[in-house]
Amino acid sequence: MGPQDPKDVTRDTARDLSALVGELAALKGDATHWLEGPEYSALRHRLEAAHAAAEAALVEARRRVRIDEGR
Repeated sequence: MGPQDPKDVTRDTARDLSALVGELAALKGDATHWLEGPEYSALRHRLEAAHAAAEAALVEARRRVRIDEGR
C-alpha cells in the first residue's frame, strides 16, 4: 500500500475510534452489571481506563479532522 493522505488517515482513524469507544462502553456496561464481586474490580477499572483513553483519542482525532477541513 502506498502513501496515503494524512487527512484521509485522520478521518478513518476518527471513524474507527468511534466504533471502538462504543464497543468499550458496551463491555464496560456489561462488566459493571454482571461482574459485581471485588475480584473483578481490576477488570472493571481497566475497562474504565481503556474507555476513557479511547474517548480522549477520539476527541483529539475529531479535533484534527476539523482542523484539516479548515473549520
